[in-house]
Amino acid sequence: MPNYHAVGIDLGTTYSAVAELDSAGRSAIVRNADGEILTPSVVLFDKHEIIVGRQAKKMAVLRPEAAAECVKRDMGSQVFSKAINGKRMPPEVIQSYILKKLRDDAVAALGPDIKCVITVPAYFDEPRRKATTVAAEMAGLDVLDIVNEPTAAALAFGETLGYLNHGTAVKPIKVLVYDLGGGTFDVTVIDLKPGDVKTLATDGDVRLGGRDWDTRMVDFAAKQFQDKVGSDPRKQLASLTALLREVEDAKHTLSAREQATLHVKHSIHSADLTITRQQFEELTEDLLERTACTTREVLSAAHLTWKQIDRVLLVGGSTRMPMVERMLKDISGITPDHSVHPDEAVARGAAIFAGYLLSSADASLPPADFKVVDVNSHTLGIEGIDTSTGRKENMHVIRRNTPLPAIKVKRCMTKRHDQRSVVVQVLEGESKFPDQCSPIGRAVLRAPPGLPQATPINVTYEYQRNGCLKVLARLTSNPPREIVIELEREQGMSQESIGNWKRIVAGDQPGFDAFESMLEEVVSMSEAQRDAEMLAAQKLSAAPRRNVGDLLPQPAIPLAQSLETPLPAALAPPGGAYGVAAQFPAQIPLGQAILSQHAGSPQREETVEDPPSSGTRVLVMACGLVVASTIGLLAGYYILALVTHWNPLHMGLPGLPPAQRAPLDPASATDTEP
Repeated sequence: MPNYHAVGIDLGTTYSAVAELDSAGRSAIVRNADGEILTPSVVLFDKHEIIVGRQAKKMAVLRPEAAAECVKRDMGSQVFSKAINGKRMPPEVIQSYILKKLRDDAVAALGPDIKCVITVPAYFDEPRRKATTVAAEMAGLDVLDIVNEPTAAALAFGETLGYLNHGTAVKPIKVLVYDLGGGTFDVTVIDLKPGDVKTLATDGDVRLGGRDWDTRMVDFAAKQFQDKVGSDPRKQLASLTALLREVEDAKHTLSAREQATLHVKHSIHSADLTITRQQFEELTEDLLERTACTTREVLSAAHLTWKQIDRVLLVGGSTRMPMVERMLKDISGITPDHSVHPDEAVARGAAIFAGYLLSSADASLPPADFKVVDVNSHTLGIEGIDTSTGRKENMHVIRRNTPLPAIKVKRCMTKRHDQRSVVVQVLEGESKFPDQCSPIGRAVLRAPPGLPQATPINVTYEYQRNGCLKVLARLTSNPPREIVIELEREQGMSQESIGNWKRIVAGDQPGFDAFESMLEEVVSMSEAQRDAEMLAAQKLSAAPRRNVGDLLPQPAIPLAQSLETPLPAALAPPGGAYGVAAQFPAQIPLGQAILSQHAGSPQREETVEDPPSSGTRVLVMACGLVVASTIGLLAGYYILALVTHWNPLHMGLPGLPPAQRAPLDPASATDTEP
């Protein structure tokens, strides 16, 4: 068995980094092929080759239409928000080239036998986590697991201060990790004890980071430039890309000096513009306040006050802005900690976690002297119907900030004899409104034939440590029997597409021409999926309502859907997507009609009420429209009669005169003989 190197990968929005555990078991940064600790997360798709890193970032100014940046923000989406060479690409594919570059650099430095942990923002939802693991599979990485970035940073911090060993002479502390990167923001409260790293609460924003500060300065500089020369550099992609580079340099300058100069060029015009630190801070004050608000909220979620926080740890390159440290000191009274390099902390912590997982899986290795407990960043729920209102509702199953792994067992009962299946929509999010949550997929529970009415079914929900979900449905018969489950994911690639992309990414210096046919397939699949969804919706609206999959719930009832025809095969996640330590299950069984009580508590049976049929709804809406129109006409008549003193309908309402003609305007009246 090879002696694997434990590697941590910080896959950042703007910059990425790799770390390892050295021979002494300490974390250390692995330098890339350019001898640098950071690799720009930029990919340039040339016709005959694909370039990643520093050179790609330089060439992006000259070839902006071929460059992809800030791809991390689009993870979980079907296509990247910017067309590359006129084509829409899956973000997983772009990220896979960045990960392949990081893997190649690690292999060059350490050898081929590496196993890694990849970090993700704590506030990443399940589709984004899944997309990250798909990108890693395409890149040919052997992934042990994924871990939240603030947790990884806390591990690096704990290593520095000696908290990763039992019995060390350090006192327990509570650390607030403020992680402001290039494209995402996380804030996490962690309880740090010797040999014990426990997350208490986490919150964040996956669309807030240093790039938003850059955008504000771009808008400021563009307006100044337009006032001077009359043209807007944001109107041309090449000029905008060049301006972004100037802004990045100016932002770094303003972290050390009070003033910076931007050299802006567009078309035949150029100008030197000046911006002060005060101007920059005023332009971005609201962005900083958003992070402050989230920080206060996570403290509240952890049931702590600032007096109970011992350290504030800064992570991410954007925390170098003086305004960040000043704000945190003002609201907390604590001087932020710089014990760990803000660019290195996450990668180093991921390497520590990789070593922890390797030692746990291999008995020949010395066991880790610490344990890690994380929490889920989003509430898991299913779409249901509130019986009191008849409206769709997100039924919470495992609430946010629950320590992981978390297991919930719910007992449900079938509604009728020989009930064969149930369909539920799996959701992730805090809102009670399903359309404001992230849909994970449709789970289909297939029951065996001949089950009597009110057959108990135990449904076990397990949120694993890395934020992925595992669920099992079991009949409480003697002996107990598991129920077949199918999952249709809302988004993501099929295993076949992942395999095809993997072969292309792993090819010898492929260029953009090598996978244009695959891009056409992505577009075709997107259109086919859209057409299939429209056809399914038409069939569903035309089909009679049937309670094919109802179970007896409390207090809310998940929305059952008719299964007139067999469902297509489940879109199972790729094997090993979450690594050897904790793989994502091939199917996710989610029983409908989760009960609100905890496992083992008394159960109360409820019947399922069908929502009104479409014909009934139309009739009710028509009656409502008639009533509303009548009331409106009466109100209008009443007001008109009061103003004109004309009551032709002889209504005996207060203030109305008897029926008479409205008086003529005296100025236009003429005398007539009787």
